Amino acid sequence: MWRAAVHAGLTNEHALRTMGPRGAPHVEEMRDWLLDGARRGQRVTYLVRTGGKRFEPMERALLVLGEETGTFEEALHLLGQFYQSKHRLILWIKKQMAYPMFTAICAVFIAPFPLLYFGHVGAYVGFVTTGTIAWITSGGSFLMMVAENYGKKPPLVRARFARALATGVEAGLPLPRAIRLAAEAAADPELTAFVNAMDEHQLAAGGLHEVFSTAPHMTADLIGAMAVADRTGDFSTTLRKIADLYEDGFR
Repeated sequence: MWRAAVHAGLTNEHALRTMGPRGAPHVEEMRDWLLDGARRGQRVTYLVRTGGKRFEPMERALLVLGEETGTFEEALHLLGQFYQSKHRLILWIKKQMAYPMFTAICAVFIAPFPLLYFGHVGAYVGFVTTGTIAWITSGGSFLMMVAENYGKKPPLVRARFARALATGVEAGLPLPRAIRLAAEAAADPELTAFVNAMDEHQLAAGGLHEVFSTAPHMTADLIGAMAVADRTGDFSTTLRKIADLYEDGFR
């Protein structure tokens, strides 16, 4: 909704106000924080950096990148795509879990039936109650684990890094700044630590393929795309293209 409003030419304040309160408490807290800051004329970059736990690292990095490079609408589009894909995955997992969970709950009621048959009603109720809670909790915990780990897979880390790097370079940012923003957008601690360990000269001295030849999560195909981008100056059909492939399932 935010991206659609920005595409229509609305200001951030108007966009956030027009979409109205959101149902999820954590999303509404985020919207309220952004709207309050927009009314005071504060930039999104400042608001997401001072928003604390309201924003995940990837959200913060992509919004900063979008505002700093003039590609804010694209940043919102990428965030929307990410959460749509995450939601589809959760729905698919719920569908796959439906039959095993139903079978398990039936087993919880059937397995201790001898206790009920021989008159141990309290023991039967206790067993069934404990078993039902355990199964429901384990299923919810599994979904939470999947949700938290979604996006941390190396291919998706590479996709965010490649796309953000292309955006930064094409927007005319100095190469070290573009690299640091791309590493933040990748939202991977290992890659961020690798970039932060280098100074500005090291980031700008060599080609991208040389700088990231030993970086975590980098693969031969991505290093090759960087080498082509270095020589041709064409980032759209190299880094952006390979980011699309990673998001489509290329490993």
